[in-house]
Amino acid sequence: MSLVELRGAEVTFRRAGRPFVALSGVDLVVERGERVGIVGGSGSGKTTMARLMLGLQEPSAGDVLIDGRSIVGVPERHRGFLRSAASMVFQDPNSSLNPRMRLRDIVAEPLRSPVLRGRGDVPEPTADVLAAALRGVGLDPDMLTRYPHQLSGGQRQRVAIARALISDPALLVADEPVSALDVSVRAQVLNLLTAEAAERSLALVLVSHDLAIVRHMCDRVVVVDSGRIVEEGPVRTVLDAPAHPYTARLVEATLTL
Repeated sequence: MSLVELRGAEVTFRRAGRPFVALSGVDLVVERGERVGIVGGSGSGKTTMARLMLGLQEPSAGDVLIDGRSIVGVPERHRGFLRSAASMVFQDPNSSLNPRMRLRDIVAEPLRSPVLRGRGDVPEPTADVLAAALRGVGLDPDMLTRYPHQLSGGQRQRVAIARALISDPALLVADEPVSALDVSVRAQVLNLLTAEAAERSLALVLVSHDLAIVRHMCDRVVVVDSGRIVEEGPVRTVLDAPAHPYTARLVEATLTL
C-alpha cells in the first residue's frame, strides 16, 4: 500500500472574486522510503501539492489518501493517523518557530498534541527525549533553554527538523528548506535531511526550484507547471533527457545561471 496518494486532486482559490485553479487533475503516488522532488516555477502549484499531502489544504475535488485512508473531510480531531504519519519543515525557520518559546517547548510541541497522544507509542517529552532530538540534528542539548533569536539561521532550521522528526513520522515534507539560509550552511542542512531520511527509512518529499538540490537528494522528480504534472520519473532520466518542453526550459535556465 502506498504511503501517500493524490487522485485527481484539484484546488481552486478565489482571487479578486474570480476562481484561480492552483492544481488540476493531479495524480501522484509516494511510496515508503522514497525521496521525491517536486519542481516548478513560482506559482506552479508545487507547494499546494505538498500542503495537500499534509492535510493543510483541502482539495476542491479528487482525493488524498494516507496509508490508504482518505483524509478529505475528516475533522482535525480524527486526524491522528495523519498527524503521526507526516511532518513538515517549512521554508523560513524565522517564521515557523515561535519566538516566545524556548527550544525545549518548540521541539516538544508535537509530543503534547492531543491528536498524537492517542497513538500510544508517542514518548513523553522528557529532558532525555528532547536532548536526544537535538543531538540527532547536531545541536548541543544545552541549547534547549534558548530562544530562536539566540540561534543562527542554520541552527534554527535544525531545530525545525528536530521538531518534525520527534514524532517519528513516515513522511517528511520539506518546502524549500534552505532557500532562506546562507549559502555556507545550506549543504549542512541538506545533508542532515538526507541522512535522517536514510537512517529512518522516511519518505521525503522535497519541494524546490533548485534542480541541483533535487538531483543530489532525490530518487524521482515530479515537474509541475500551471497546476499540472507535466513530467515525472527517475531524476537522472528526467533532468538529463527531459521529454516535456517545460522541463527542458527549467534545465536550460539552471545551466545558464
